[in-house]
Amino acid sequence: MAKRASTFTLGLSALAGAVLLAGCRTPRTPMQRMPGASGAAAGIVLVLATDSAPGAAEQRIAQQCTERIGRWLGASGIACRTLDDGAVAAAHALDDTAVVILPYNPTIPHHELAVLRRFVAHGGRLIVFYSSDPQLADLMGLRLGRYAAGGAWAAFRFLAAAPEHLPARVVQRSGNIQPVYPAGSGRVIAVWEDGDGQALPDPAWVETDQGLWMSHVLLEDDPAAKQRMLVGLIGDLAPGVWPQAARHRIATTARLGAFASRAEARRQIAGLAERAEQELRVRALLTQADEFESRLQEDFRGGRYAKAIEGADAAEAALTEAYARAQTPRAGEFRGVWNHSGTGLYPGDWNRTCRVLRQAGFTAVFPHVQRPHEAHYRSRLIAGSRELLRYGDQLAQCTAAARLQGLEVHAWVICWNLEGADEGYLQRLRREGRLQVSAAGESLPWLCPSHPENLAYELDGIRELARSYPVDGIHLDYIRFKSGDYCFCAGCRSRFQRDTDLRIRQWPADVRTGPLAPAWREWRRGLITRLVAQARRELQAVPSRPRLSAAVYRAYPGVRESIAQDWGAWLERGELDFVCPMNYTEEPARFAAVTHSQLALPGAVGRVYPGIGVTSLESRLDASETIRQVLLARQATAPGFMLFDLNTKLEKDILPLLSLGVTATER
Repeated sequence: MAKRASTFTLGLSALAGAVLLAGCRTPRTPMQRMPGASGAAAGIVLVLATDSAPGAAEQRIAQQCTERIGRWLGASGIACRTLDDGAVAAAHALDDTAVVILPYNPTIPHHELAVLRRFVAHGGRLIVFYSSDPQLADLMGLRLGRYAAGGAWAAFRFLAAAPEHLPARVVQRSGNIQPVYPAGSGRVIAVWEDGDGQALPDPAWVETDQGLWMSHVLLEDDPAAKQRMLVGLIGDLAPGVWPQAARHRIATTARLGAFASRAEARRQIAGLAERAEQELRVRALLTQADEFESRLQEDFRGGRYAKAIEGADAAEAALTEAYARAQTPRAGEFRGVWNHSGTGLYPGDWNRTCRVLRQAGFTAVFPHVQRPHEAHYRSRLIAGSRELLRYGDQLAQCTAAARLQGLEVHAWVICWNLEGADEGYLQRLRREGRLQVSAAGESLPWLCPSHPENLAYELDGIRELARSYPVDGIHLDYIRFKSGDYCFCAGCRSRFQRDTDLRIRQWPADVRTGPLAPAWREWRRGLITRLVAQARRELQAVPSRPRLSAAVYRAYPGVRESIAQDWGAWLERGELDFVCPMNYTEEPARFAAVTHSQLALPGAVGRVYPGIGVTSLESRLDASETIRQVLLARQATAPGFMLFDLNTKLEKDILPLLSLGVTATER
């Protein structure tokens, strides 16, 4: 048996052991803690920006940041409350609170700042993200630096002065920062790094007696490390949170995500080991997991809560690796991954991204490269995106790198959806009657599929892309209406009557729920199908004959009626080469049932690659859960699968484990 030479085989067992050593840093002089914070768990408050964020757009960002941190704290077993700016200023709102977190609050109102000042004066501590408020900085013993954008901030690394029990390095690709610097006794505890791991002069985290300040918001990338980081930082300010965090972590470690209990996990993995090529290694990992489990229980009983959490991480890592190594690959399987950013794992370096995918045993990458209003490649028809301007032609770089690694490239094209487009551009389209309109008369930043100029525009973009780049396929997304409430523009009304020879007396009641509703729904389906069918003809005329596929909603045939996405018929008629249903769920039984139903459709055999939502809005899976869904897809006779999304979590937490078994390229 040949020895594998992959960078992914750095032994997850070694990682498990290393987890126990994480946080063993140079001793430091502790900053002041909240009086009595080492007792019972103290309260944590997240402040949702309402008055402290200017405008609706900034408030939406603030809400996302607040929900993200709240989700990570909940997953760590740390209870928290969310208050908006107005509620914080209420009497006694911060009573029994140890730590107040400001996820994104650019400018604090004076009355709220006064409340926070009293809170800190009475021993409370703040954790501030990316504020531009000089008075808040002064309260924290800091001074604001100069706002910076367009830098190479790719990660931050904690220094020896940082609290214990933190991940050494956290990946975060930030496009801008608002640095702060100690104005008194504070100190920098983390600095930014560039994409090559070189330290930058910019502080990422600063600690003072009043709390902690980060020079940007927390983004979604590297979620596991950020979750551990939040526990460590909050635990340093309010040690009373450690017991609840440890208790929760031990409870969740009692089982892997793919199993009902740790006992079931161990029993099934032991059974798989009997048939695994790596049987001895799998059994050794099970023994190692038992040893970690015994040690972490001792640490918990001894009040060494942070060590107990680290032991739980190590036990889970060993058990997960055992499960991963007990699996076997399937020859000839299609293994694809969506890349929503369109720039790969390392913006500007598609060669590195494609090497990662090949070493992980994947066969195809689907980079998002086109929307109606922007392209990540050089187009004569569509405006260039910021990614194109900053990193160059992403499709050219991706296809060249993929060829070297033997990967297929399917260019991911978003249809109709103009969300995020320039408002002036949208206003022009609105005046021209080219945007979708709701039944209530409200316009939507989506192109209307019935407008002939919109159809021609979409097809021109697909034709140009397919003829200009050596892609293996074109992958259509948003190939639908947003919902059943669209589109009811004047153009749709006139074109429906023209195409069907039916006359509408009451608009839009006749077509929504009245006598013309069946004909209306059939007509809407025809509009979406028309783009699919004509795109198919365009690709058949290209000498390389790239394949046509689509990302589709899983609930077929229901989506025929609601969003006019008749993908079952597209498959049956051969208008698509394959579909990737977004079967995003955390429930294995549901994933299995919907995948079986999809593969039973006429024309679906060999042409359905179920999508697994590792980091989707609907589901967030660990490595064991991802493996479980890959196995369920195989049991349903799917010829392959797709993962969403190619990001830091997938690279660090999922791909290394898949490559040990289910996607192994060499055993």
